[in-house]
Amino acid sequence: MWCMRHRRVCQSGTVSWVHAHVRKNRGRISAGLLKENIHYLFWSAKKKYSALNPIDGYGNKGADYDELIQFWLEYWKSEDIEFPEKLEPLLIKTLIAIESTFDPRVKSKAKGSTASGLMQVTDQMVRVLGGFPNKDDYIEQRKSLIHVKYGDKLDPVVNVALGIRLLGHKYSKIPKGNEKSLYNTVKNYHSRDKGGDAYAKEVFSKYEKSLKKK
Repeated sequence: MWCMRHRRVCQSGTVSWVHAHVRKNRGRISAGLLKENIHYLFWSAKKKYSALNPIDGYGNKGADYDELIQFWLEYWKSEDIEFPEKLEPLLIKTLIAIESTFDPRVKSKAKGSTASGLMQVTDQMVRVLGGFPNKDDYIEQRKSLIHVKYGDKLDPVVNVALGIRLLGHKYSKIPKGNEKSLYNTVKNYHSRDKGGDAYAKEVFSKYEKSLKKK
């Protein structure tokens, strides 16, 4: 364990730093945020965020997560994680509604799936976002890592931090020959096949309806 400084850039342009203990692994694995770092960063933030529109068909469900969504999107951008230009908090809130109906403890019922939590993050993606190698010793992600346990996905603060970081990862991994777009990012969050297309269309349809709500 060692102490590092995390840069936080507010919308005003003010740069501040927070100290957090970060696990440094032996070998090739880079340092990453621990669960306690994730909570510290969010709960110690002084910025207040506006309420997002409700999601069409869900009433006021999800309002408790408006600040979480806005904070982590802003935080990962301040860490130089690239996202599609038009990705905004309400779209992420829509994605959460479809993924989990805003139930932070829901687990996928699909056979063999390990997806769980608000943004239905899988165990595999926890490994990838932690910078750990797969069975072929390949490390898919080496930047802005998160080191949490699989069970931590049921923690809303951790899950949204993971899920939004995952959106940035999916954007960066759009295959060559495919447009680096918001649509393909949302599609690939689910899958690269026709199921991903159906999922993206559902997300954007509900998002457009939610934009009109007050």
